[in-house]
Amino acid sequence: MKQAFSLLGATAVAALLAVSPAAALTLDAGWEYDSIDYETDPDAPSAESPYSFTLTSDAYFRVTDAFLVGDSLSAFDSGLGLIGNSSGDAMASSFGDAAIDVYWNSSAYASFETLLTAGTYTIIITGDAAGGAPAGFYARLDSAPAVPLPASLPLLALGVAGFGMMKRRKKS
Repeated sequence: MKQAFSLLGATAVAALLAVSPAAALTLDAGWEYDSIDYETDPDAPSAESPYSFTLTSDAYFRVTDAFLVGDSLSAFDSGLGLIGNSSGDAMASSFGDAAIDVYWNSSAYASFETLLTAGTYTIIITGDAAGGAPAGFYARLDSAPAVPLPASLPLLALGVAGFGMMKRRKKS
């Protein structure tokens, strides 16, 4: 009986050690390389999955295929489900890394971006390797620009307050 518990304990420790630690995407650090090896396991997530991070403000999670045309990529969060799915649409922005921006800006390569709000995320990336295996891609996490308060909003509030004061004076 004692040997059975020892064997069970050793198996549990081995299983915990076999679980890969979560990869960290650093906010505003640029593109990080990842890949999916379908030859080993067709249902496997990417080599660096899961990506775990906590956001204190909004940020864009972006993924682009980078090597073979035809791959399809998807991102799933443990709490939200599907958060992104690649399309054949060219993305309009560039990030100053010409070697990778060429893939991001091309409609031939699968890319997507998802706006994430403040919170904790654990994201797994999967794909179909339709373009060939292994399927290489890049991911990044970028701060979302703050949305400024329109200049006309304070003027509108001032106008409404003025009308309220005029109406009050007429009643008196």
